[in-house]
Amino acid sequence: MYPRGKSGRSDDVSGAIALPDPSGPTIVPTMVPLLGFDAPARSRDNEEQALIERCLAGDVEAFRPLVIRYQRMAMSVALHMLGCRADAEDVVQHGFTDGFNNLYRFSGDGRERAFANWLLRIVVNRSKDILKSKRRTEMPLDRDVQGQEAAFAHDAGDPETNAVGQQRRQRLEAALLALAPKYREVLILKDVEELSFEEIRSILRLPITTLKIRAVRARAMLRETLGPDDGDGTVSR
Repeated sequence: MYPRGKSGRSDDVSGAIALPDPSGPTIVPTMVPLLGFDAPARSRDNEEQALIERCLAGDVEAFRPLVIRYQRMAMSVALHMLGCRADAEDVVQHGFTDGFNNLYRFSGDGRERAFANWLLRIVVNRSKDILKSKRRTEMPLDRDVQGQEAAFAHDAGDPETNAVGQQRRQRLEAALLALAPKYREVLILKDVEELSFEEIRSILRLPITTLKIRAVRARAMLRETLGPDDGDGTVSR
């Protein structure tokens, strides 16, 4: 099976690969080497390009390591954009499907993290499409968000400290979801996922100056909503 390209065919990855559960354990297929995030960026990018070329040549299973590598980040971005786990899971599922079926359009051009940024662009755009289509009052994040999927993960401590921290995280989550999507997306990518403005520019296709202005305004809006007791408006894990 091939992504649409020279073969002239387009096979939906969702019917060929069972995407891993974003909240479940990560299992790396033994037949496919997978470099970690601590590997040199160039080596990681070269490995991803090799996997993409295998997919385009008809090796559907070569897409699985890319799913495993980026499922957490994709889920995190979608969940923080939408505040609804069911919608976020749908975005991630369709985002990877879109990515697979459009691999022939991808061109890294030697840029670092090119595939990751390309995939996140798909996820962010799908999330915004859902926000537009539902035209709903946004609700706080689901309370079953766990571990690294949480917008504001914290270290274990005494119960009193954790209770205070949980209340603060809930306020931050609600304040983040109250921002207009154009401000929310920048804050999620910059402060939650800790991407550079250059990477965010590649994802959102906006000038860096515009992105910096939106980040400053978004943090100011958070400070205004949260008050002086909840920090400087910077969203961090």
